[in-house]
Amino acid sequence: MTSMRARFLGRWILLVSIGEATGFAVAAAVAVLTIVWGTPEPWRLLLIVVAGAVEGAALATGQYAAMAARRPRRALWIGATAGAAALAWLIGMLPSTLGLDLDPAAAIPLLVVGGLVLLATIPVAQWLALRREGARRWVPVTMGAWSVAVLWTAAPSPLVDEASPVWLIATLYVIAGMLMAVTVASLTATTAWSLFGAPAVARHRP
Repeated sequence: MTSMRARFLGRWILLVSIGEATGFAVAAAVAVLTIVWGTPEPWRLLLIVVAGAVEGAALATGQYAAMAARRPRRALWIGATAGAAALAWLIGMLPSTLGLDLDPAAAIPLLVVGGLVLLATIPVAQWLALRREGARRWVPVTMGAWSVAVLWTAAPSPLVDEASPVWLIATLYVIAGMLMAVTVASLTATTAWSLFGAPAVARHRP
């Protein structure tokens, strides 16, 4: 059992990290290029949201490949995750796209609520795709994992500015995306084992 669990955890961390890192690289590249090319709104927003869907599909593909048991339907899992990721990017991009200028008293509650909704998009969509008893814990675990992982996306900001070359910006964000991917994969691995890897006997053991 121990070796089976170790193999699952290693496979989950590897494949989910590859999937999310690849997807985020696509989304980040599109976001940077729309700035470099001066893409006008709403086309910039549309391109980034579509790239976000690609990120979600890549993440879900990595997760699905890592699952060892009780897999949900592939199309449902990938489609739900892709749609949720697109929604997350839309939520994240709307304030800057709309040019909202709110006073701090109104901005702080909106940021908190918006942040929670953003963090919940993917895990809630995946939970609905699972439709399984005991899968509800996937939501808080995944939200917690993403709340830690997204901090990596802020890491490049102090190192770049408007004068920074595109290659440097892209490199730093790819590295940040890889670290984010490994963080999400690592923090969700144990719960993923209980949902998609543990044998039936182990799952029902008191």
